[in-house]
Amino acid sequence: MMRSRSKRIFLKLCCPVKCSIRKIGQMLGISKSAVHRQKNTIEQRDRFPESYFWETEEGIGFLCRLFVGVLFLFGIKSGVGAGTISEFFKLIRIDTHVGSCPSTIKNYMNKIQEMLEEYLKSQESKQMSVKSLKIVGGADETFFDKMLIVFMDLASNYIFIEAEADDRTYETWKDKVQNIVDKFGVKIKYIVSDRAKALIKLAETGFGCLSIPDLFHASYEIVKVFGLNLGRKKNSIEKKIQESLIALALLKGLGKDVTEQENIITQLKNEQVIIDSGISRYQQILHALSQIVHPFDINNSHAQSSALVKFLLNQLMEEILQLQKEQEIADPKNRIEKFRKQIEGIASLIDAWWLWARESLDTDNLSEEVLQWLLTCLLPAVYWEMQAERTKNPDLKESYLSAFEKARLALEQHPLTASLIHEKEWLAWAEWMASNFQRTSSAVEGRNGWLSQIHHNGRGLTTKRLRALTIIHNYYLKRSDGATAAQRLFRTKFDDPFEWLVEHFPELPLPRASKSGAAVTC
Repeated sequence: MMRSRSKRIFLKLCCPVKCSIRKIGQMLGISKSAVHRQKNTIEQRDRFPESYFWETEEGIGFLCRLFVGVLFLFGIKSGVGAGTISEFFKLIRIDTHVGSCPSTIKNYMNKIQEMLEEYLKSQESKQMSVKSLKIVGGADETFFDKMLIVFMDLASNYIFIEAEADDRTYETWKDKVQNIVDKFGVKIKYIVSDRAKALIKLAETGFGCLSIPDLFHASYEIVKVFGLNLGRKKNSIEKKIQESLIALALLKGLGKDVTEQENIITQLKNEQVIIDSGISRYQQILHALSQIVHPFDINNSHAQSSALVKFLLNQLMEEILQLQKEQEIADPKNRIEKFRKQIEGIASLIDAWWLWARESLDTDNLSEEVLQWLLTCLLPAVYWEMQAERTKNPDLKESYLSAFEKARLALEQHPLTASLIHEKEWLAWAEWMASNFQRTSSAVEGRNGWLSQIHHNGRGLTTKRLRALTIIHNYYLKRSDGATAAQRLFRTKFDDPFEWLVEHFPELPLPRASKSGAAVTC
């Protein structure tokens, strides 16, 4: 209200035809004294070269975008404090036109968090327009002042649940997940988890789907057995060799017999070769583990089955046991056995995914030739390209790129490719189906880690702030393709939350006035 009045008075003051204060008041329906006060305020704000711009309609619009953008991006999303934001506004000299003391910043951050809830309600009609959703669930919990449980669709990264809970029992999980199943009409195809009993029961008993062991957690059992132990062995043998070489030099300096010392060094170097070989084999095992668990053979892109993957993982298990024996590594917590027990569950993902892929094409009345082209030519090419883009490991990236090139060549040479490859429907299906192969819940783990950092930076995390962060994650954050999690899941576009906030934002706060009448921030 006050800012709108100030803008109207400013336009009259800037008019080429000069009018008296009384005349301006009559024209605008405002008292003479009110016009006089606003005129003085405008003059007091005119302290810098850019001050004139902030009084214009365009300037006010930019100030609103700047104010909302800083509070949205830095205050809410990144956890920057109100004091720092207030200091920033002073540095860029907009504190003369916008209220920017820390208390004002805090109040308006709360307003933006409340507005984000309104934004979410305004988008619900687009969510409900999707008749059925098939998702891959990822579930985990993290601990702050209270326990926080997270449930998301791993393919799209859309967070369904991110809330405080008193416990992590099956009943708590079932109640919360059932709510989102009922609300969105969700069909959970399988749930990837860290093997917590409540989460296994949630999948198998609660929703009648597969509970898939997280491959990262399973492989980490191997890492905990070999990684630290082999590292210690390597450091120890290198230290012994260094000490022995120093002793050898001293013996030579004293003119004494060095035969025995040279034999010791030779023996230590032989041990070093064995340890280095063990480290190399350990790394190859981890590499092989990641290469095996795919719906396609990495060498030729032929379809794999759960039985084949289980067989290959059991072979890898034999290599693990052999390496443990050769390197004389103890396993007091039976971590290798924990890994072995998860092999069947990990392998079961393959058949489940293939069943889903074929079911998704059942309603399209496709010829057998087209069906085979989709499943054996297009899908592997899209899958390996997606895996190559995802991984950060250079060795795995090289393997995936090699598999992609072979699959791409086979796709190009297929006689149906020329007529079908340009149909966007099939490419979209292949991308969607490839994204539904999820063997880890790393997206949930990553989210928990990010929340931990935000919690630490902000010395806490309120329920309102957490809700705002969830909305930002789902509707604002974008992948490299420009799509948000909500777009990927619901396959429709949503309003940009930041643009929505700017459009619906109330008037900017006015700077406080000092006793002398000058504008101050605090």
